[in-house]
Amino acid sequence: MLKYLIAMRPFSFVASTFPVTTGAMLAEDFSLTRYILSLIAAVLLHAGVNTTNDYFDYKKGVDTKDSLGSSGLLVSGKITLKEELLLSVLCYVASVILGIFLIKMSGPALLWIGLVGLVLGYAYTGHPFYLKYRALGMFLVFILMGPLMVLGAYYVQTGRFSVEAFLISIPVGIATDLILLANEIRDSEYDRRSGIKTLPILISDLASSYLYAVLVGIIYVFIFILVITNVLKPIALVSLVALSLYIGVIRQLFQKSTGKKSARKIAGVDKMSALAEMILFVSMILGLVG
Repeated sequence: MLKYLIAMRPFSFVASTFPVTTGAMLAEDFSLTRYILSLIAAVLLHAGVNTTNDYFDYKKGVDTKDSLGSSGLLVSGKITLKEELLLSVLCYVASVILGIFLIKMSGPALLWIGLVGLVLGYAYTGHPFYLKYRALGMFLVFILMGPLMVLGAYYVQTGRFSVEAFLISIPVGIATDLILLANEIRDSEYDRRSGIKTLPILISDLASSYLYAVLVGIIYVFIFILVITNVLKPIALVSLVALSLYIGVIRQLFQKSTGKKSARKIAGVDKMSALAEMILFVSMILGLVG
C-alpha cells in the first residue's frame, strides 16, 4: 500500500489543500463537514492528475532514470503501468463520487466547476491532449489550483461566488505555478531531449527566470491589496517570510540559465518553491481567521 501512496505524490497536496482551505475559510458561515468533503475530493482529483502525469510521462519517455521529477516508481520498476493507470482511474472515480454529494449539498453550478476541473486535470498530460507537452502546463495549473478550486470551495460553503474569492485565488494559483515553473526551468534540457515543449523551451530559461521573479512580485501585490481592502487581516503579511526563499530560488534559476550551475545543482528549486507556498498558505489562513 505504501507504494501506491508514494505514487500519488502526497508531498504535492499542499497545492490542492491551499486553494480549498482559503476558499472555505473566506466564507462567513463555515461548515467543517463541507470543507472536509471538498478537501478530500480536491486531493483525490490532484492524486489522479499526478498519477496520470507519471503514467504518460513514462510512456512518452519524458521520465527516465536521470529525471529529477515524478514519484520515480515507474522508472525504478516498483510499480507497473497497469497499476499506475488503475490507481489514477480510482482516484478520479472517488473524486467524482464525492463531487456528486457536494453538488447535492451546495448547488448545480458546482457540476460545471467539477467537470472543467476533471477534464483539464486529465488533459494536463492525458491522451490525446498532452497540454503540458504543448507549453500550456502553467496556464492549466493556475486555473485548476487557483480560481477553479478557490471558487469551488467557496461555492460549496455559500452556494454563490464572490469577487473576494476570485481575487484571493490569483496569488494562490500563482504560488502553485511557481513550483511548476521552477521545475520546468530546471528540467528544460531533459524535456528538450524528450521532444516536448515547455515554457522555458519556448521563451528560454533566462526569460522564464525573469517571469518567475515577476510572478513573485505579483503575489505580494495581491496580498497587499487584499490586506488594504480588509479581505485579509494584516497578519497575512507574515507571508513576507517566504520572500527569502523565493529570492534564493530566483538566484539559482538565473545561475542555471546563465550556465553557472547544472540542473542537478539546483535540484531543490521546486521544493524551495513548495516550502514558500506553505508559508504563504499558513500566513493567508491566519489572515482569514486572525
